[in-house]
Order: sequence, then structure tokens, then C-alpha cells
Amino acid sequence: NLQLSAIEMMIDEINTSPRCGVTVGGKKHGIHLTTFGDDSSKDKVSAIVKNGMMPLAESTEYVGSYWVGPYSSGLTGSMSPLANATDDPTAAKTVLVAGGAASTPVFAGNPTIFGTFPPSKLYLAQAIE
Repeated sequence: NLQLSAIEMMIDEINTSPRCGVTVGGKKHGIHLTTFGDDSSKDKVSAIVKNGMMPLAESTEYVGSYWVGPYSSGLTGSMSPLANATDDPTAAKTVLVAGGAASTPVFAGNPTIFGTFPPSKLYLAQAIE
């Protein structure tokens, strides 16, 4: 998978000298990548997100997370409300990049979700002009 390889290369570059991770609040933090197979199932995506929003093994406090969403609006849509859940104080620190989502409801009311595609309603706008 080329997308995964590119992400792994980026993380390796960030974690090696001279950067040695990212600096947040004056402290350096390494980036850790964990991947999951979603089997193209909304239920599995939801379970992965619910189980993934927990402290890192070596930490007793939640440090936030950055999620790269699945390849479709449908799968990312099942993930987006969980990433922005207001009843879970740790979820508010979750940023979700929805690289394959283009459906507007995925983003509506979810301030920490960002997309890379234009909304699907604009796909043909340029062709019609």
C-alpha cells in the first residue's frame, strides 16, 4: 500500500535526528503508528476507534491522537462522531483526517475532522462550467 508506505516514511523522517520527534509544549514526542484492518465494516471501524482512544502503554494520561480515516465517507462517517464525542474528555483531543471522505455530513458539527477531497456535491461543478 503506497499510502501506508508514505506515512511510514514520513514518521521515520520525523523521528530521526535532527528532529527526534515533534515538539509540543517544549517537550519532544516521538510519533507512533498503529494500523488496523477495518474489513470495510462500519461496526469494526467503530470498535477500533472505541478501543484505540486510550492512554499509551507507557503513559498514565491520555496524550491525544491523530487518526487517518478509512477510504470512504460511509466508513469515516461511523468514526467521526466518536472522534468528536463530547461526553468523553479524551476524545476532544482526537484529530481525524478523512482522506477518502467527501460526504458533507462526515464533517458537519465535527470541528476536529478535516478532509482532503472536495464535497461530493462539487465533483462535477467544474465539468459543467
